[in-house]
Amino acid sequence: MSIIGIDIGSSTIKIIEYKDEQICNKQILESKEYEKTIENFINENNIKIIDKIVLTGINAKKVDISKYDVPVQIVEEFVAIGTGGLYLSNKKKAIIASIGTGTAFIRAEGKTFKHLGGTGIGAGTLTNLSNKFAGTKSLKEIIDLSKNGDLNNIDLRIADLTEENIKTLPPELTLANFGKLSNTASKEDIVLGILNMIFEVIGMMAAFASINDKIKDIILIGNIVKIPQIKDILLKIEKTHNVSFIIPEEPQFAVAIGAIKSLE
Repeated sequence: MSIIGIDIGSSTIKIIEYKDEQICNKQILESKEYEKTIENFINENNIKIIDKIVLTGINAKKVDISKYDVPVQIVEEFVAIGTGGLYLSNKKKAIIASIGTGTAFIRAEGKTFKHLGGTGIGAGTLTNLSNKFAGTKSLKEIIDLSKNGDLNNIDLRIADLTEENIKTLPPELTLANFGKLSNTASKEDIVLGILNMIFEVIGMMAAFASINDKIKDIILIGNIVKIPQIKDILLKIEKTHNVSFIIPEEPQFAVAIGAIKSLE
């Protein structure tokens, strides 16, 4: 059975072809021309037989795909997020941080999903602040620049204020993002500082959501969670909070595949 799963967000459209329990074709595009983008995906991948089309995302109801004359189903976004996060990480329960333009937090346990809240901090923050202050034009450029950044020129940390060994406050813990911004800070430093700030905020919000919960696994999905540097950022939070961060394979397509899997 060939199923097309489509996640239509506020700024990007993610499309997959799911067949024989695997993703056969996939694409991410920044586009508001939803019908044209879907048609191009089908034609470019020479997809001849479609058994079903499944839509999710904030703009799912705006799409008209009646021309394909196949069953179409719209899945609530929070259900798709929860299902996709659990499926890709092979977990039965978790808190899922879905990082798109902003970030949504979903508590998922089996087939029960609860929206815990969200934040305006996300990929939109990273893209636009990096462009404004470092002139970046792509996610690849952000990744490349941040590899050579130094947070010593950006953030105020515990080690800057005391040499005392405090058990619950490791020296690398951030006290103030951009609290020590140096005049000599390079664009590499600034991009790393932005990236660090975004994932510290998201990671801490997810950790706080788990404080009074038995669930301690936190799954991160979305396109920007593929950035290698975030693992070190999240590790600092794991050390100070009783949580475990998980980044599954294909995190950028988690919501699209979750929409498909939610129907099983």
